Amino acid sequence: MTEKSHSAQAELSQASESKSPAKAKGESTTPVFEVGFHLVPTISEDGVVAVVEKIHGLLNDAEVISEQFPVRMTLAYQVERSVQGKREKYTESYFGFIKFATERDAIPAFQAALRAMPEVLRYLVINTEREDVSNPRRAVFASTRLEGEVIHKPQTEVQVKAEVSEEELDKSIDALVN
Repeated sequence: MTEKSHSAQAELSQASESKSPAKAKGESTTPVFEVGFHLVPTISEDGVVAVVEKIHGLLNDAEVISEQFPVRMTLAYQVERSVQGKREKYTESYFGFIKFATERDAIPAFQAALRAMPEVLRYLVINTEREDVSNPRRAVFASTRLEGEVIHKPQTEVQVKAEVSEEELDKSIDALVN
């Protein structure tokens, strides 16, 4: 390779590094995750606070981006689980979430710790994007199918009522009865 091609290649790699969205905005390149969790409804309000603090403790040095404190809700279906040989059935839970940034290798230990907590009914950890959940984007649906056309209210046909004589009415009643 010539010296010119080496320098051009170096400039391209520097340009691509400087244009990466995370670095351009000054954001961290640490992966972002979100954990959504249901807590059993049998714990008290003070117990919910303690469980959330315990979950925060499991995150260690992860950067918390946003969270929703668990609120009591009715579940769409009954959730059953087996604990110490007994079947527990729940139709309500406390649901909350925490969005955080941490390294990928910390997630398996975090999930194992959540699985071991008896207060956690269900949980889900997903890989997500770093965005503000307090101002969600709205979906805009557009179609060019009707572009330029005026939409009119459907026209209903007016039915003209014809007069019926009593003789014809009696005949039709007799025909139905007989």
